[in-house]
This record gives sequence, structure tokens and C-alpha cells, in this order.
Amino acid sequence: MSTKRPSVQREYQQQIVLRWITTITYRMIAVGAIIFVVGLAYLLYALFALGDQGSYSATDIARIQGNLTLFGRLALLGAGMVVIGLAWNYLEEEVVGFVLVLLAVFFYWGIPFLLGQIDSLPAPGTLRDFALTQLRNLMWVLFPPGIILVVFVGIAQGIRRMRYGAALDQTLKLGSGVSRQEVQQRFLGKCWQLPYCRDYVRQRCPIYHARRTCWREGVGCMCEEKTIVMALQNVRLSDDPEKNARYIPHNKTLTRAELRARCAECVIYNEHQRQKYQLFAPLTVGTMIGVAYFFRAPLQEKVFNLLSLLDQLLARFTLMPSEAQKGVLEAAARANETAALILYISLVIVALSYALRIVETVVFKWKL
Repeated sequence: MSTKRPSVQREYQQQIVLRWITTITYRMIAVGAIIFVVGLAYLLYALFALGDQGSYSATDIARIQGNLTLFGRLALLGAGMVVIGLAWNYLEEEVVGFVLVLLAVFFYWGIPFLLGQIDSLPAPGTLRDFALTQLRNLMWVLFPPGIILVVFVGIAQGIRRMRYGAALDQTLKLGSGVSRQEVQQRFLGKCWQLPYCRDYVRQRCPIYHARRTCWREGVGCMCEEKTIVMALQNVRLSDDPEKNARYIPHNKTLTRAELRARCAECVIYNEHQRQKYQLFAPLTVGTMIGVAYFFRAPLQEKVFNLLSLLDQLLARFTLMPSEAQKGVLEAAARANETAALILYISLVIVALSYALRIVETVVFKWKL
């Protein structure tokens, strides 16, 4: 008893600390949101309300610039507090990372674009340009943690998928009570080479003696164990696996679709699918990263061309006569190498995320 008490007490203390941190981070989100909104509101007010800089004295310019710096820092501080709170409380929520990335993209590229649609872009070196710069600086607080959260959630989801397979979000009805067996396993092997094949069934299984797979035959030890075990009674097996295939019993009452649906609920077939995901998920990640790295220049140029096309499309249908509306998105993307690289990385990560989703859907939802 004395050895357990410190452990229980330590666990209780850890729970208290975690609860305390959670409470603090929730308050950080609330306070940070207020600070962020105050800073953002002032910067937007300055961006749209400031007039011709020639009408301001040097003292006024210095005062306004100081205010813009102050409220810009408040917006950064508030955004940082919100991000910390979200990262602690919603670490495994994929949508949080995507929202942060989208907000970063909006503040860096979206605001200049919208400004170009309703007004003219500020001239470089003016107070309005300084206010716009303060707004665009928010990207550096939102984008890195957003990308980290997206990557973390993707990796965590992939690890869980590799470990649990379809059981992560599906109740497997056939063989759910069967534990993993001590058998000689083979990666992506046949059903009798997977860890749920029971030894006493395997010795009586015509599929094993024919060296075939249950999901190809539409019948197996998990869905029709009695039929499988009885199939070889009073039968002399051949040394030729092909000749033993004639003893495999086939269910003639179910359609092919019904047989596939039955396989989808079997632990053996889903173990096969889990191993298939273990193969294709790393291949997908490696392929996407390799293509993004070795073909960065042409792909990045394609992104610029897409932004240019979007600029032309919006410029054609906008009702605003401002010339600044043309080429705003492409110009913002080409403004500096770092911004262009961040946009490219974010698009690659989004594409990678959806590629893994497709692999997951094909393997675990469609069972292909």
C-alpha cells in the first residue's frame, strides 16, 4: 500500500497542474482575443481613415507611427496568446491549424487584395503603408504554429492509422474477440500469414492448404468458421495447392457486393488494409515532398500563374475602377522570397494532407 500512495498522489498532483494550465490557457484565449481585436480595429481604422500624408506635420506623423507600432504589437501579442491557448487545448484538432494558416494567408495576401478592390493600395513609405505592414506582420505569429499543428495532427493521425487501422473509426464485427496470434507473419501476406490466423483453424483450412486468401474467395474463418473447419473432413489433401482449391466452400447465397461488405468488417482483412496503409502512406509523403523539392521552381511559377489568372478574373468582374486591383495577389506573392516560399510550403502541406486523406479513404473506406 505504501508503494502505491506516492504514485496516486503524484498522478493527482499532475491532474491538478494540468487543470490549472488548461484554465489559464482558456483565459489566455479570451484575453488575447480582446487584445487582438483592439489592435486589429485600430490598424484597420488607420488603414482606411488616414488621408494624404502631406497634410500631417512631422510631429503628427511620429505620433501616429508610434500608435501604429503600439497597436501592431498589441495585435501580435493578442494573436500569440490565442495561438498558445488553442495549441494547448485543441492540439489534435486539425481544423485549428488550417484556420491559423488561412488567417495568416488572409492577413498577408487577402487584405492587400481587398484593399485594392475598394480603394488604392497605399504608396510605399506612407503611414497607410506602415499600417498595412503591421497587419501583414500578423502572418508571422499565425503561420508557423498553424503549419506545425497541421503537420503534428497529420503525423499523429497517420501513426494511429498505422497502429489501429480501420478499428480507429469502425467497429469490426467479424473476429473482434480474437486476439493476435503467435504465427509466422509476412508483411502484406495472405490471410494465413497475418496475426489473427488461429493455428487450430489453419490446419483445417482449405484456403491455407490451397495457398489462397479468404478475401479473394469470399469466405473465411471469421465469417464462416464452421464451414471452413468442416470443409476438409474425410478429404485427402494433395501436395499441389492448386488441387486443394476445389475444397474451398463458396457462399452462393450472397452477392459479390455483400461478400465485400462482409470482408470490410473482418479483422483479418482490415489487418491486411492496415499494412497496406503502412506501405502507401510513407510512399505518398515521400513522393509529395520529393516532387515539391525537386520541381519547386516550375511548381512555384504555376502558383504565380494561377494567382495572375485569379487577378485577371477578379479584375474583369469587379465593379471598382481602381487600377490597383490588377495583379494584387501575384504582386503580393512575389513581394519577397520568404513570403513566396511560405505560400508554396503551405500549399504543399495542404496538398499532402489531402493526398493522405485520399489514401486513407481508398484503403479504409473503400477497402481497395
